[in-house]
Amino acid sequence: MLKKAILVIILAATASQAMAQQASDKPAAAPSDSRGSDKLDIKKLEQKYWAAKDDDFSVVQNRRYTKAERFFFSAVGGTPINDPFAKGTIFGAQVGYFFNERWGVDVAYNKGNFEDGDSTHKFKTSLGGTSPDYNFFESSILASVTFVPLYAKMSFMDKHIIYFDMGFSLGAGTLDYSIQRDTGSEAKNTFAYKVGVTQQIFFAEHFALRLDFNNTWAEEDRKPYTAANPAQLGSSTVNDTSLLIGFTYWH
Repeated sequence: MLKKAILVIILAATASQAMAQQASDKPAAAPSDSRGSDKLDIKKLEQKYWAAKDDDFSVVQNRRYTKAERFFFSAVGGTPINDPFAKGTIFGAQVGYFFNERWGVDVAYNKGNFEDGDSTHKFKTSLGGTSPDYNFFESSILASVTFVPLYAKMSFMDKHIIYFDMGFSLGAGTLDYSIQRDTGSEAKNTFAYKVGVTQQIFFAEHFALRLDFNNTWAEEDRKPYTAANPAQLGSSTVNDTSLLIGFTYWH
């Protein structure tokens, strides 16, 4: 009896093993279409990431202090930095408008207050009244277009964030100058054009510190300092360079 029971158990185990082997030999069922549709398509993701619309992406998403569609008024003062015959100060005022963050226009008036420089004074005092032939800048009115390609933020002592921009201007207008002579100065007027670099540091919504580095060129008449000298000196192009600092009010 015991032998028959053992034989039945062995036969059952053998049959079960054979059925399991047959099941494992069958090919696996193909995954359903619905599951395959949920896979991430890397190709499509890359195409979307590098789409042409990303060309319009702007690095600066927002600005704390804006210039777009705003008027401004500036008051500046400084000195000439390349006049070998004169020294003095220049004061000016500027009114303008920015159409957007990049482009603006303005009209600037500058007034000079000059006197003989050290080299000119030495000529007159040590060489028996001999003097160079020279002119003084008197004033100018120039209209300009400004392009501002640079805007940035920087940290000051890890305590404050400073907002600033830098622009380049091109302008033209009229310039008043005076020919210096021993009998008195002669007033003249001429056409002038300007190339400038402007730096602004904003510290409030309506106020900014302003720095201007300006170069102007003008065709000026020349005459001997000594009126009795009959020489004809003609005219020449004169470059005046100035460094001005001041404040801007943004309306």
